[in-house]
Amino acid sequence: MFDETVARAVLVAMALLVSAPAQALSMNDPLTEWTKGTAMDRMQIASRLGESFNSISESFTAGYFLKCIDDVAAYGNAKAAKIEDAMRECVAARMPRSPDAE
Repeated sequence: MFDETVARAVLVAMALLVSAPAQALSMNDPLTEWTKGTAMDRMQIASRLGESFNSISESFTAGYFLKCIDDVAAYGNAKAAKIEDAMRECVAARMPRSPDAE
C-alpha cells in the first residue's frame, strides 16, 4: 500500500515536471547541471517535488529536496547520476523501513 502511494507520487512529480514550461533544468539532467543551475531553476524543481511528495509526508518540503539534492550532487561518485536519481535517493532516505527489509 505504502509503495503504491510512493509510486503514485513519483509519477505525479514526473508529470508536473515534464508538463512544466521550458526551464533550464529537467529531471533528466545530470547532477553536474544541477550544481551549475541557477538558484531559481533549482528552487522550481524542488518546489514541484515538495508539492508532489508532501501528501506522503509533511517532511517532504521544497527546502528538504533542495538541500538533499545539493547533498547528493556533492558526492564525488554521483556526478553521472541524474536529478531524477537524486530525487529517488531523497525520497528513500525519508521512507520508513519495514521490519522485513534486508
